[in-house]
Amino acid sequence: MVISVLSGGLGNQLFQYAFGLKLAAQLQTELRLERHLLESKAIARLRQYTPRTYELDTFGVEAPAASLMDTVSCLSRVALSDKTALLLRESTLTPNAINNLNNRVRDVVCLGYWQSEEYFRPATEQLRKHLVFRKNPAQSRSMADTILSCQNAAFVHIRRGDYVTNTHANQHHGLCDVSYYRRACEYVKECIPDVQFFVFSDDPDWAKRELGIHLQPARFIDHNRGADSWQDMYLMSLCRHAIVANSSFSWWGAWLNPVAERLVVAPGQWFVNQPVLSQQIIPPHWHCL
Repeated sequence: MVISVLSGGLGNQLFQYAFGLKLAAQLQTELRLERHLLESKAIARLRQYTPRTYELDTFGVEAPAASLMDTVSCLSRVALSDKTALLLRESTLTPNAINNLNNRVRDVVCLGYWQSEEYFRPATEQLRKHLVFRKNPAQSRSMADTILSCQNAAFVHIRRGDYVTNTHANQHHGLCDVSYYRRACEYVKECIPDVQFFVFSDDPDWAKRELGIHLQPARFIDHNRGADSWQDMYLMSLCRHAIVANSSFSWWGAWLNPVAERLVVAPGQWFVNQPVLSQQIIPPHWHCL
């Protein structure tokens, strides 16, 4: 059994699910999703995280939930040095090391964010089949039709929100500044003269004020909030090109579009003072600025 411990928002949950799916296939066992850490508001306050809920139902993910007994049982065996049980921590492993696990391992608890395509690349085809939006994007259908009518639609994700208000998030991620977005827009326009931008932001007033002239021509999408936020990822995935923020949400918005001939621009500094992780998260065919 592979137990993937979920934490964070939809983007992070997708990374954790993707890694768990790949590892379960590698070990020829089942995948279960551990949701207790994710759904505990007390733990979120203690660790200074933004409280989250389970969001993989957006894709109709059918992996069963892990019980506390499943997790405790596996961790107990790890503590007793049982070679068939393992606790995987992202901070101690590289993507390549995962492929060389002891062949005696049968049960694994995965603790981390696993934010790299390299952690799940062998399962890419299977993952794309699983990650189809199952919910009805009713209020976004008109915008979806507009995006699909544009040959060179490009989404721009401007995330501020908790990256501005949450000290812990700001110290870890930092913030993509005006300079990044201006340079990204100029680069995309040079490469794709007929580009049409679709802008997604949790602070649309700031985006229009600071970047409006650079984003023309642009449509601003800000009607999907709260429980409907997933519809932004759905709309992002319809855009052929992308300018992503240092956010797992727009990472997946870009990755979910399977078109090969496309331009994705990403910030070179994804995490503050963590160049290796920043390099690791960005697929090699994306363009860094």
